[in-house]
Amino acid sequence: MGLNKTNGNMYPWVAYTWNPLAGKCQHDCRYCYMKRSFLGNLKKYKGEARLAEGELDTDLGSGKTIFVGSATDIFGGWVPENTIKNILSHCRKFPNNYLFQSKNPSRFAEFLELLPKSSIIGTTLETNREYNISHAPQPPQRYQDFLSIEYPRKMISIEPILDFDLEEFLMWIEKINPEFVSIGADSKNNDLQEPDSNKTEELIRGIKEFTEIRSKKNLRRLVKNLV
Repeated sequence: MGLNKTNGNMYPWVAYTWNPLAGKCQHDCRYCYMKRSFLGNLKKYKGEARLAEGELDTDLGSGKTIFVGSATDIFGGWVPENTIKNILSHCRKFPNNYLFQSKNPSRFAEFLELLPKSSIIGTTLETNREYNISHAPQPPQRYQDFLSIEYPRKMISIEPILDFDLEEFLMWIEKINPEFVSIGADSKNNDLQEPDSNKTEELIRGIKEFTEIRSKKNLRRLVKNLV
């Protein structure tokens, strides 16, 4: 599929996505957009983790912001080491800004020296609580793993935001010290346990005291006065 311009509910600050990894994502998140998209039915996203045919021939150009692996998790525990190395090697050939995001952030530690120079790493923390909505490491484990990664550029995605414990959640985020936090809501009516408007606004105010917030448009359903 090569390099694709972003649209829909993707991060507005990301211009392109590139999905060189084929195979089924084993996190199996209940809210995953791939389950409701035609993409999830493609042969590319079935079976074992592997490099997608022809993707390493993709010209990634220069000066772009590219989310690598937006349709799956290239740092998932089921992904072969050499597959990840080949993807990163291809990225390093092209001077772009890259986003690598994983719900298995402990695995970043194996590849930090192989990341392109202008990269940011991120993880998803929908909440500080444990909810049985995926096979990914639970948020408390993701927090501990991501906190332990020594890397200068980090971001956190709180999407879809789930109900949380305000004081502890703010402490987690501040300790990780992200460049910014992206916050979004459930867009697909997955019947998730969400915080109310007041609590969400409190979280946003708290985060703004120590880092940048990048709110997604779908958060307006929960926060009426979204700025």
